[in-house]
Amino acid sequence: MIKLVNENSYATVDLAGGGIQELVLENERIIKPSTDGYRTHGGMAILAPFANRIRSGIYSFMGREFVLPVNSEGNAIHGFAKDATFSPAEVEDSSCRVKTDLTGPGYPWTIRLEVSYTVTKDVFKCSVVAKNRSNSPAPFQIGFHPYFTFSDYWSLSSHLPGALLDYKDKFFPDGTSIVVDPFLLESASSPNLDNTFLQTGPLIFATEGRKIFINRKNLNYLVIYNGIYSEGISVAIEPMSSPPNAFNNEIGLAIIMPGSAYRASFTIKMTIS
Repeated sequence: MIKLVNENSYATVDLAGGGIQELVLENERIIKPSTDGYRTHGGMAILAPFANRIRSGIYSFMGREFVLPVNSEGNAIHGFAKDATFSPAEVEDSSCRVKTDLTGPGYPWTIRLEVSYTVTKDVFKCSVVAKNRSNSPAPFQIGFHPYFTFSDYWSLSSHLPGALLDYKDKFFPDGTSIVVDPFLLESASSPNLDNTFLQTGPLIFATEGRKIFINRKNLNYLVIYNGIYSEGISVAIEPMSSPPNAFNNEIGLAIIMPGSAYRASFTIKMTIS
């Protein structure tokens, strides 16, 4: 475990999975920790080399079919990073860089994933570099799974319109979408969310007493979830490079050439209102 501290702000980085267990800015708890030990039920898990679900764990790439491990519902979910062991590459008082090599059953490539975290007085920054260390092109997707805490209510908005992706069934986009303009989600009118949005603009997450400004680069999709694991005190706002089942529908899917890298980042800035 690595603890990053800057005045009244801190983040704890778990080398098991490489994600964030706790995030506190100016003594305000921003992220709900997991209460049952599952990394995608709290904190901020890293989801790579694929995020969310791959239908039946089966996909084709460059003329070959691959089979990933599946969960009890019969789909592959959330990649290998959350279960990988990360090692510290650089550690300072308020910043660090951790790394791991991602490969696994049904994913024969090796991706060197380096994740950097920085905590300042009121800002948290995360950036990633995913380098293909294999000798052939690799499909790649990354996402993050932070559970943002709220008090009595929450809202999520942007000055840019977004698009709600239609699902063919419970989990998988069908390629169509509905324009959302203005882009505004609120706890009072959004009791049961597990939806994907295309949203390229800056985001404002507001709750009583504070606002959180979220800016993203190369993470143009969002999965919003406030189901059972949010415990009624948080909402998962998940920045993604592409939507669920991207290895099949190829929407936003990155192809990393040998020796090349994919980069993405996001920042969280808090203001007291």
